[in-house]
Amino acid sequence: MLVKKIIIRYLLLLFVITTLLMSCKQKTKGLFEPLPASQTNIRCENKLENREMFNILYYLYYYNGGGVATGDINNDGLADIYFTANSKGNNKLYLNKGNFVFEDITAKAGVAGTADWSSGVTMADVNGDGFMDIYVCASSQHHGLKGHNELFINNGNSTFTESAEKYGLAFAGFGTQAAFFDYDHDGDLDCYLLNHSQKPNANIRDTSNRRKFDEVSGDRFYRNDLDSTGKFTDVSATAGIYQSNLGYGLGIAIGDFNNDGWDDIYIGNDFHENDYYYLNNGNGTFAESGAAHFKHYSRFSMGNDAADYNNDGQLDIITVDMLPPDEKVLKTYGRDENPDTYKFKLMGHGYQNQYSKNALQRNNGNGSSFSETALQSGVAATDWSWAPLFADFDNDGNKDLFISSGIVKRPVDLDYVRFVSDLVMKMENDKSTEYDKQAIDNMPDGSSHPYFYKGDGKIHFTDVSESWGTASMKGYFNGASYADLDNDGNLDMVINSLNAPAVILKNKMPAKNSIDIVFNGNDKNRNGIGAKAWVFAGGKMQYQQLMTTRGFQSSCDTRLHFGMDSLRNIDSILIVWPNQKYQLMKTVPVVGQITVNQAASGGHFEYNQFFPPAKQAFEDISAQVACNWTHHENDFLDFNKQYLTPHMQSTRGPKLAVADVNKDGLDDFFVCGASGQAGQLMIQTAAGKFISTDTAVFAKNKMSEGVDAVFFDANNDGAPDLYVVSGGNQYDDGTPFLADHLYMNDGKGHFSAAETAIPAILKNKSCVTAADIDKDGDADLFVGGLADAKRFGIAQPSYLLLNDGKGTFRLADATTIKTDNLGIVTSASFTDLNNDGWNDLVLAGEWMAVKVFMNKNGKFSAADIPSSTGLWQTVYTTDVNGDGFADILAGNWGHNSKLYAGKNGPVKLYVKDFDGNGSVEQVMAYTINKKEYTFLAKDELERPLPVLKKAYLTYSEVAGKTVDYMFYDLFKDYTELKAETLGSCCFINDGKGHFTKMELPEAIQMAPVFTFSSLAAGTYLAAGNFYGVVPYEGRYDALLPTLFSFNKTTNTFSASGTIPLAADEMRDVKWIKTAGGKQVLVLAQNNNRLIFLKPNG
Repeated sequence: MLVKKIIIRYLLLLFVITTLLMSCKQKTKGLFEPLPASQTNIRCENKLENREMFNILYYLYYYNGGGVATGDINNDGLADIYFTANSKGNNKLYLNKGNFVFEDITAKAGVAGTADWSSGVTMADVNGDGFMDIYVCASSQHHGLKGHNELFINNGNSTFTESAEKYGLAFAGFGTQAAFFDYDHDGDLDCYLLNHSQKPNANIRDTSNRRKFDEVSGDRFYRNDLDSTGKFTDVSATAGIYQSNLGYGLGIAIGDFNNDGWDDIYIGNDFHENDYYYLNNGNGTFAESGAAHFKHYSRFSMGNDAADYNNDGQLDIITVDMLPPDEKVLKTYGRDENPDTYKFKLMGHGYQNQYSKNALQRNNGNGSSFSETALQSGVAATDWSWAPLFADFDNDGNKDLFISSGIVKRPVDLDYVRFVSDLVMKMENDKSTEYDKQAIDNMPDGSSHPYFYKGDGKIHFTDVSESWGTASMKGYFNGASYADLDNDGNLDMVINSLNAPAVILKNKMPAKNSIDIVFNGNDKNRNGIGAKAWVFAGGKMQYQQLMTTRGFQSSCDTRLHFGMDSLRNIDSILIVWPNQKYQLMKTVPVVGQITVNQAASGGHFEYNQFFPPAKQAFEDISAQVACNWTHHENDFLDFNKQYLTPHMQSTRGPKLAVADVNKDGLDDFFVCGASGQAGQLMIQTAAGKFISTDTAVFAKNKMSEGVDAVFFDANNDGAPDLYVVSGGNQYDDGTPFLADHLYMNDGKGHFSAAETAIPAILKNKSCVTAADIDKDGDADLFVGGLADAKRFGIAQPSYLLLNDGKGTFRLADATTIKTDNLGIVTSASFTDLNNDGWNDLVLAGEWMAVKVFMNKNGKFSAADIPSSTGLWQTVYTTDVNGDGFADILAGNWGHNSKLYAGKNGPVKLYVKDFDGNGSVEQVMAYTINKKEYTFLAKDELERPLPVLKKAYLTYSEVAGKTVDYMFYDLFKDYTELKAETLGSCCFINDGKGHFTKMELPEAIQMAPVFTFSSLAAGTYLAAGNFYGVVPYEGRYDALLPTLFSFNKTTNTFSASGTIPLAADEMRDVKWIKTAGGKQVLVLAQNNNRLIFLKPNG
């Protein structure tokens, strides 16, 4: 036995030596070069010590690693480095000697630390004496860990005195990180202390307890009272900071998110708890306001960062999560909850929406709202991630993105979870640590690499990890910091690794110009923490705010770095200090580094004076209109009927129909209701308000779900009549509630049902449009069929209803138009596409092409626009380019989707009764490098298909395998649907039957588009969003109503702004004429109120 152990140890030693020798031979040719310890003298390794009863099984954050701080501790102009370690006395301080040579001064500086487990570190001049101090957080008071947070006060001679107790900052508990900033504008630095809880399964139901106090895991907020009491004072409760055990704080970002001059706080919480968004009230208190400003968060929020990545002058936010980019790892990874569990979590416990991916929150303007675009931007999946950092690493004037990643052991591997479940049963009767060892040894490795993304200054980031030199760096990379370590004008990287040496990445980017701004602040805030800088050069604006706590458990240098590309002069620099005094410098040469002095500032900065807000195109007059109708979606979950349906089909309303029904010169409207809610006819009064009429008539059909409606003159009496389409997934074919309804107008605005005048079409339908298609002088109807309510993917027939001129309709036969197999139609529009005087028909739908039916003498011939299959939600016909022919605006699923991000082929839907049990299943697949993979993982697919559970006992058997492999001999005789494009588009019509596809601006691709409207000449409005998807896909909620236009000279589209609404699921937009001929825009939202907008100007 002894000989065996010696042999094993020898082989392990040989493996380690071989690995090290191989790594030394591998020369990285990227733009970042890892420097060896032989050059830097940095020999810091955060090595975890083996302890009995203390590992990942007992402490969730055992593999979180250490932090790193960069800052100039001796005021010699060089950034020094401090590393934390998860073992007592192993924190390290390195003095920068220049040219990437460092000296370990830990011992003589007295900063090794006494806590058993150090976590985050922040460099800040805490006492305002002009020297950088070091604050180190510790995790203690559990599993035998001792210690407290430590504050090392700089003595001015590169030595430090530990003074946490003296300063009132010796917190003992589950410490993560601290941030120092001046929250009350009194000139000194206050402290937010981020802590974390444990045992998430034990407190998931305690959302009502956020105001309770937890001694060791609740966050703390300390006011700097050094001048009066010599200490920091805990003002957490009075400041409005949550201190409960509900928070799992792993990330903190400080910044003025709403541009009101007061610094706010964003807290990233792991597990089930919401992230916190504390808005500074300017009176010493904060208001947690996340629900009012964010639509969703990362589910497992780790580190975060705040910066203006798109150069619009607004601070944006990124939080990182654990979504793997690798297909094989992804399909063995523990995912989001199923729809039922997720719904219960939200509605039963009061949590907000959270999804397992990185979240890139774009600030929509002064913090009014944030749109999450990580998928569209290309940064959603970076595996088990820790520290995101925005900075301009290539000096092109646009912020890039660094993300550290990797975990020693991956506890969420689904095969491992099953293994542990079996092991736990054995452990019930055996309290030894033998099973602990088995559990840990069988936990899969989670190594990854540091990610670099190059930003374009707009919305997109490109993964450049390979070309920048980090893709081959496999390991466990935790805390990280950037600084120009050699003062050459490029930002370098410092990374704290777990069970491996720390990494110094030298930036070898080709020479470009840059400028660093050094802040010389007042006596108590010497480094100007919280100061803002706007740099205007080359027709571009760059904006940064100085906050040192960034990423994960780390802090960065106090110099603000701006890349200037090839520019040699800056037009102007605007500096605003924390006390809101400011200074404006003009014609500043790009000289590498400048110092700005607070003593030279003056006045009082008013944001709106320097940056006047754009005039809003619309004013919300909903309160004046006083239309109190609200759409109430019925409680029906499509996934309980068809678990594998790609998304819900029963939340497509409400739609609007507009007409002057009582001939008073004012437009009235009808709004469709959900099942159980009657549609409403709203009659406009002379005062511009709306009153509901004929409620009893429409109430009779309230169990029908109205999915679309149109006013038209059915019987040629000059009064608009009303056709309402019924649909929804809750009813099966043949159910009476699926019958459409025709309401005839008596000429005075009162309606009565005329059910016998139309065919009884008891199927799931979607839309209606009206036009005289045969030139007989009356209006005919096209009604679009959706999908079979029990067999999604099997399209319902559509219908053309021909009017006899008296308001009675019959189905057109196949000689007029073939409507049986058009597809899953969602939208239809009649228009004359070739100007021959006959109304043609445009259709769009899910998993189908945009279809054009050309009308020749009342007979239709169909053609698909080539390569246009998509997940279309709406079509809107209008002459976009002014050539006299109607073009097609088509709303699609968008780019901000897991179906789009990282994919390079069509999305497909395979429809079949795969297991022969009489029910149809749907298997959605996406394409990566010409290989098709199922969108859902094994556990979700096998829920309605137990045959897969029997075929594959483990997740690893099918992880990374293609859909045909997974379904083996079942993969035949299916119906194949596809979506080749997901972008919302315009199809330009040449009037000769040819259409040219042009994708709409990226601002419109943030979510599915459900409706368009024309505004002023050449300007349009797009609106949408969609929530009816499985949690893993994540609801689509990023799209504000967006204005866009077409430039006839450049032949391009551009977005021109948004309507700043708390927009939910927009389903329809219609113009309404009011008193005096003024137009009002009405927006209909699913499960929400109507919005009325008046154009400005």
